[in-house]
Amino acid sequence: MPLEKQGSLRFNRPEGWEVEREADSETGGWRLTLQSPGTAFLLLTSLGNEMDAKQAAEATLESLKADYPGLEAEEIDDTLAGVPATGFEVQFGYLDDYHTCQIRCFETANDGTLLALWQFSDIDAEDHEELLLEVVRGMKQS
Repeated sequence: MPLEKQGSLRFNRPEGWEVEREADSETGGWRLTLQSPGTAFLLLTSLGNEMDAKQAAEATLESLKADYPGLEAEEIDDTLAGVPATGFEVQFGYLDDYHTCQIRCFETANDGTLLALWQFSDIDAEDHEELLLEVVRGMKQS
């Protein structure tokens, strides 16, 4: 798997998955999307220092609730890229599919608060869930 670097993070990208990068000229931050050939994706966003990890996770959940009012969420404390992370495990239905979404936010020295959000649907979980989780578990800070 090719090595990808963005900000202070590095991770391995599965073959055939696409990477899109964006810079935020207002905040000086960045956004990276890793998209599988199916519905699975990982979104990484540097949020700067305006919100702490807990505030960022809660704001992200509220945004999802606005789009998917019937979603179910459970708060979780975790470790991501070797540091404590806070967030939510989220499930919701959309169209005829069931989606699993994970929100994690954590603090970094160089990028401020980082948001990691990954999601897959039941229609391609068998093909992409384990690869997506391998990427997330393998994230490291430089």
